[in-house]
Amino acid sequence: MAHITDIIKYEGDNSTFIWKHPKEDFNTLTQLIVHESQEAIFMMNGEALDLFGPGRHTLETQNIPKLGKYIKATTQDMTPFHCEVYFINKAVQMGIKWGTDSKVRYIDPDSGLPLELGASGEMNLQVADSRKLLLKLVGTMKGIAWEDQSGGFTKSLQNSFRPLISTAVKSNLTQAIYSSCYLD
Repeated sequence: MAHITDIIKYEGDNSTFIWKHPKEDFNTLTQLIVHESQEAIFMMNGEALDLFGPGRHTLETQNIPKLGKYIKATTQDMTPFHCEVYFINKAVQMGIKWGTDSKVRYIDPDSGLPLELGASGEMNLQVADSRKLLLKLVGTMKGIAWEDQSGGFTKSLQNSFRPLISTAVKSNLTQAIYSSCYLD
């Protein structure tokens, strides 16, 4: 039996940055509930149409209850008005560990000794532009979290950003050491 209206919300863990609601092609008048620490992006027919902040919102999808089964009968049981919702976690993710994947060779200018250097630390992350993160990094996946095992996602922020962080740190590490020791 077709639902007249659905309620769409996300109340999952805090390590998930983006989560795609499993219900798709929901009816017009579906209620979207967005919590204070979230934003939601409404996708229709492949386009990111609206960005919703906290509160209760009514979605207009062109999928009309009861009439939908007749429309689907003419389109091989698919709705011509495909829609989906992604939730973006806006809370600050704290204490996320990072580190270089290999050592950098550094020759000490005073002693001439070769040193193997690496770096690691912790950082905080917060989503600044929900739409850009969704469109540029997530694409059509069901979501993204910091680590692979969270939510069973196919991609993690850790694997996406670790090479960028590692490359930036390694390319600047020796220069930073040299500058702090010898240019003061």
